[in-house]
Amino acid sequence: MMLQSLWALAASACFSLMAVFVKFCTDHFGSMELVFYRSLVGIVMILIFVRSRGYSLKTKHFGGHFKRAFLGTATVGLWFFTIGEMPLGTNMTLIYTTALFMAANFIILAFMKKEKAPWGVILAILCGFAGVTTVLEPSFEAGYLVPALICLFVAFIDLIVYWQIKELGDLKEPSWRIVFYFTLFGVIMGVLGAFLIEDGMHMPTGDSIWYLIGMGLCATFGQICTTKSYAQGNMLLSSCLGFSAIPFSAVISYFVFGETISASGMVGMLLIIVAGIFGTIYTKRTEAKNKAQAAPHPSSEATEEKA
Repeated sequence: MMLQSLWALAASACFSLMAVFVKFCTDHFGSMELVFYRSLVGIVMILIFVRSRGYSLKTKHFGGHFKRAFLGTATVGLWFFTIGEMPLGTNMTLIYTTALFMAANFIILAFMKKEKAPWGVILAILCGFAGVTTVLEPSFEAGYLVPALICLFVAFIDLIVYWQIKELGDLKEPSWRIVFYFTLFGVIMGVLGAFLIEDGMHMPTGDSIWYLIGMGLCATFGQICTTKSYAQGNMLLSSCLGFSAIPFSAVISYFVFGETISASGMVGMLLIIVAGIFGTIYTKRTEAKNKAQAAPHPSSEATEEKA
């Protein structure tokens, strides 16, 4: 449980750093170009890792990888597009509704199976989302309807992506292989989108090269951490801990861009931290309780031995 929490927190930290590099790059490159360069760095990293360890990229589950890669690449491209179309606070708030979709999904599944829903983690998610809105202070004004709907669509599709990651994890696919096929698809879709939708590719120059490399490194490490968290752990808890990207981003923005943190922002971050701690403790206790109930009782084992 602790390891899953660390993977989820590491993913949030990586994606927060990635957002800084994306901000540095948006004036020079289109959204699909950024998808291409982000994915290209990931491919190089994973190929070096695979070659050094003697691993294989062959898979028996190409269909699952294709679904994860196609949907994941599409949502990244759409998200990069919406960043420039609406206030960042509103954008990020809507993107984080994935956790709410996840909570609703688990409630429906529990109802269908006639089981008790994990209300403790769901409460933590609601608390965390309240913290997100307190920090980001979204504003819904006229003219933002289309990008807002796109953000909600991205958030919902991300839910499907996480389930696909979970399925690949259950099939024992390693996280680096899942991320490899995602980045491979991102390279292809990124370059096609740059020429078909935008004004083509631009050669990196000067500092932009280092920004792109930084973005790619953070994105790849973030994807691997996310994959490990969702594929090997509790999906609801991973969604709840995903809110920690907000405090990470606020701290990074304070040191990098000199942005101040308001009193309401401090309150919101406190809510997010409390939600993450409560969700982790609740999940740990629940899983320990379920494990204890599933274990055979000593008296029953003694009876079986006598028989």
